[in-house]
Amino acid sequence: MTLKSRISLFVTILFSVLYAIIGITVVLLFSDFRSEEFQDRLRQKALSTVELLIELKETDQELIKNLDRQKVDNLFDEKTLVFNKDFKLIYSSLYDSLFTWEKRDLLALGKQKQFFKRVNDTEIFGSYYNLKNEPYYILISAKDTSGLRKLQYLIYVLSFSFVIFTLLALFLTRITIDRLLIPLHFFHKKIKSINENNLGERIEIKSEKNEIDLLANEFNLMLKRIDDSLKDQLEFTANASHELRTPISRMMAQIENKIIDPTISLDTKDFLNKILSDTNQISELIHSLLILSKNQKSISDLEEMQRLDEILYNCIEKINQQHSDGKIYFDIHIENESDDIREVRGNKIMLEIVFMNLLKNAYNYSSNKEVKIRIDQEQDQIHCTISNNGMVISESDQKRLFEPFMRGQNALGTAGFGLGLRIVERILAIHHAKITYSIVDDSINQFKLTFYI
Repeated sequence: MTLKSRISLFVTILFSVLYAIIGITVVLLFSDFRSEEFQDRLRQKALSTVELLIELKETDQELIKNLDRQKVDNLFDEKTLVFNKDFKLIYSSLYDSLFTWEKRDLLALGKQKQFFKRVNDTEIFGSYYNLKNEPYYILISAKDTSGLRKLQYLIYVLSFSFVIFTLLALFLTRITIDRLLIPLHFFHKKIKSINENNLGERIEIKSEKNEIDLLANEFNLMLKRIDDSLKDQLEFTANASHELRTPISRMMAQIENKIIDPTISLDTKDFLNKILSDTNQISELIHSLLILSKNQKSISDLEEMQRLDEILYNCIEKINQQHSDGKIYFDIHIENESDDIREVRGNKIMLEIVFMNLLKNAYNYSSNKEVKIRIDQEQDQIHCTISNNGMVISESDQKRLFEPFMRGQNALGTAGFGLGLRIVERILAIHHAKITYSIVDDSINQFKLTFYI
C-alpha cells in the first residue's frame, strides 16, 4: 500500500470514528431527552387526572373519561389507574384492554414516591400524590410513538450520513493528498531519471520551508558529493590508462620490429610472438578500461544519426579479415517493404565497439564458427539480434553476465578479460538502448539489442 493510500485510509478512519462517536452521542442524548420529556408528560397527565378526580369528588368517572378524550394532549394507547390509600381502584380509563399491575408497585410508590419503567414499547409512570391530606396512587402508561419515530428517523439520518460522509472524506482526502504530494511525485520522477551518466543534474528547489524541498536540497548535496567522487575516479582511470598506452605501444612496436629481423632464430620468433600476443591483450585491457572511464559528457557526436546496417557491414568486414574461417549471415526484416532502414542517434565509433565485441564473442564461442545477425524494424524500435550455436550460459552466470571481469563456465579456454559485455552495456545505456540475453534452443545463444527511434 502506498503512502498516499495509507494517509487517506488513516484520515478517513479517524474521521469515521469521530463521526460515529458524535452520532452515537447525539442518539443517546436525544433518547434520554425523549424519555425525560415523555416522563414529564406522563407526570403532568397523572397530576391533572388526580386533581380533576378530586374536584368531581370521585362521583362521575364517565365524565372524567369524556374530558380526557377531549384533551388535545392525549397520549397514544394511554391507560390510567388511580388508587386510594387502601389500594382500592377509584378510577380507571380502561375500556376493553387490560393493564397488569401488582400491589408491590403501589407499595414501592409509598416509599419512592414515583417510578418510571419501560416494557417493550410501552412506558409506565407511577406516582404518589398527597392532595387535601388524602394519599393517591396513580399508574399511567402510554406509547411515545411520535418520539420513537423521531429517534428512529434520527438514527437513519445519522447512519446514512455516516456512510456518505465517510466515502466523501475518503475521496476528498485522496484528492487533497494527491495535490499536496505533487512535489514528491516530481521528486520521485527526477530521482528515477538520474543515473551515472547525468549525475550533474539537480532537483529544482522552490522553498526551503517545505519538507520535500529540504529533502531535495539534501539529495542535491549528496549528488554533488557522488558526482565529484566519480569524476575524480574516472579522471584517474582515464589518465592512468592513457599513460600506460604509450609504453605498451612502444613495446609492441619494438617486438614487431624484432620479429621481422632475419637474423633471429625461429624459436626466438615464436617466443616474441607469444610476448606480442600477451602485450596486445594488455593493450586491449587498457583500451577497455579507458572506454569504461568515459561518461556521456565525454562522447561526441551522440546526436548524429547513424545507420545500423552500415555499421554492421563495417564490423562484419573487419571480423572476416581477422577470422577468414568464420561465416556471418546478415538478414534485415522491415514491416513495410517500401520503407528504408531507420536511423538511430548515436556515436558511430561507440556503436562499432558494441557490435565488434558482440560479433567477436559470437565467433569465439560458436561451435561451428557461424554467426547470425537479424535486424527487425518496428514503428518506433529497431531490434538487432546476434545469435550463435554453442555452449549456452548457465542461469547462475546469466545473473552476473554484464558485471566487469565476469567470465562464465563457457569461457574456459578462451582468451579474454570479461570486460566486453560490460562495455557493450555501458555504451548502450548512454545511447538509451538495452541488451538482453536469452537461450533460443538448447545450444543457441542470442543477444537482442533494442534501439528506440
